[in-house]
Amino acid sequence: MQRYKGRFLIATIIIVNAFLILVGRMWYLQILRGNEFERFSLDNRVRSIRIPAPRGRILDRRGREIVVNRPSFDLYILPEDIKNPDSLSSILSSILGMDVDNIRSKIKTSIQKSRFKPVLFTKDITRDQLAFIEARKSSLPGILVEASHIRKYNYGDLGAGLLGYMGRISEVELKSYPGVRPDDVVGKSGIEKGWEDYLHGKDGFIEMVTDAYGREVNLTLFQEDLSRKDSLPGADVILSIDLDLQYAAEEALGDRAGAAIAVNVKSGEVLALVSHPTFDPSDFIKGIDSTKWKSLIEDKSYPLTNRATQGIYPPGSVFKIVTAAAGLKEGVINENTYFYCPGSYRFGKKTFKCWKNGGHGSLNLHQALVGSCDVYFYNIAERLGIDRLSGYIKRFGFGTPTGIELSERVGISPSREWKSKTFKKPWYEGETIVTAIGQGYISATPLQVAMSTAAVANGGKLFKPHIVREVISTNGKRLIGYHPQENGYLGIEERIINVIKEALKGVVNEPSGTGRRARLDEMVVAGKTGTAQVVSLTVDSDKESHKDHAWFTSYAPANNPEVAVTVLVEHGGKGGAVAAPIVKQILEVYLKLKKEGSV
Repeated sequence: MQRYKGRFLIATIIIVNAFLILVGRMWYLQILRGNEFERFSLDNRVRSIRIPAPRGRILDRRGREIVVNRPSFDLYILPEDIKNPDSLSSILSSILGMDVDNIRSKIKTSIQKSRFKPVLFTKDITRDQLAFIEARKSSLPGILVEASHIRKYNYGDLGAGLLGYMGRISEVELKSYPGVRPDDVVGKSGIEKGWEDYLHGKDGFIEMVTDAYGREVNLTLFQEDLSRKDSLPGADVILSIDLDLQYAAEEALGDRAGAAIAVNVKSGEVLALVSHPTFDPSDFIKGIDSTKWKSLIEDKSYPLTNRATQGIYPPGSVFKIVTAAAGLKEGVINENTYFYCPGSYRFGKKTFKCWKNGGHGSLNLHQALVGSCDVYFYNIAERLGIDRLSGYIKRFGFGTPTGIELSERVGISPSREWKSKTFKKPWYEGETIVTAIGQGYISATPLQVAMSTAAVANGGKLFKPHIVREVISTNGKRLIGYHPQENGYLGIEERIINVIKEALKGVVNEPSGTGRRARLDEMVVAGKTGTAQVVSLTVDSDKESHKDHAWFTSYAPANNPEVAVTVLVEHGGKGGAVAAPIVKQILEVYLKLKKEGSV
């Protein structure tokens, strides 16, 4: 019994001591530090501060930085903390140099719309503005400055058509990008949009105790309960573009409206892609103002349209390559078939003219391609008919998407069925005649023309064009790698392709060739000129908006093709006079880069 009494006494002492400790702790918390914790509960809270993820870089094929990030300080409003909107509006007006009424309206809208979430007020404030705000933080409740990153385009508007631009995320886009805040910016076009999932990164956060003014409170109490997650930077996107060749192509095209494309004929890699007129993507990084945006979308030169992939034009005489291939393959002509060109072609009640008023006389296929005789191809068209010709139009990739990682249009691949479905009208044989020289209903993008030219150059493989070589994570892991992909095969014998290639070499290098201005001394160039009518006007019309489009599509070296270059100049006139010299400039730089081992 004595033993049990001893145990009971020990247990009682332990319980009493535990009770005394508990009471003492309660007295300490509620009496001794009660006022302090009351203020803590009223004026302090645990706030999660975002750690924005740096967006991935965009680099050229040699690792040179085209698009990077720079530090940015962004001003946010915390609606729940704003005590006096009018007073805050006046202070911000003096700091930011903005209209006080606009600021007041924006603050009140933010309070009504999202009281408990930070709302972006303005991006990229200056260092002086930051210093002013930080020094007066106690008098600015409801203001939060977040250290972030903002896009920097190292080469201005170079490559803007393919790089794209940034903009604030829309309600629809929010559903596609979980974890992105309503005031975040995302890619709206080009590479910035197409590779958003990889470029964006994942934000982190850090929890901290803040007072009523948003200032961090350095208390050790509860510190072990606060958490932190580092941000995960976006992946880098490495393009197939070569900066030097891109610059050369843009410089060669100059201020002319149009497009220029250079592609590797053996892989489909895009080495340069130019669209002009263009825009400066830097105008969008802070959020473009309504006046500037209106001027861009109402601009009749359409600077936001990537003409290389979204511009659709009649291909003109560059399309004669397709007609020649179809005629040879279907056996309606051979390389020794002659037709006489008097300068016009009578079909039914209509007369179709050749571009050369006096005519070309009697000539074979080689001579017809070299001199771009229209009448020769009118004859092929009459023998082929639209049903057979339309099949070759599709084989060469017209009327179908190329599959490039940019927004594109497909143009029109005309056929009897297409016209019936589109216009509820029958196909007229006279329409086949003009289709054979790339006029009438047929239309294509410069990229489609470039890829079809590359297919001829490489012997028949129609590659899917690629503008992204690989995507690399921040830890160096290769997330995506480029592999050549074929969209199709021309299905034309090597013998036939060689006949056409020999003629295309003659276009540039023979005395009667229409593309002589693309000739190089150090490298043999093959190509085809094109002059596409816009509307029917008198020959001597000089109205700029009604002038013909100028085309030149080419590849080099002619005997062992590596690169295809296609140029379109809107309302430029004759392809041989205007577009061919541009191609020559681009190929000269390509040759220089090749000697250096850069491409």
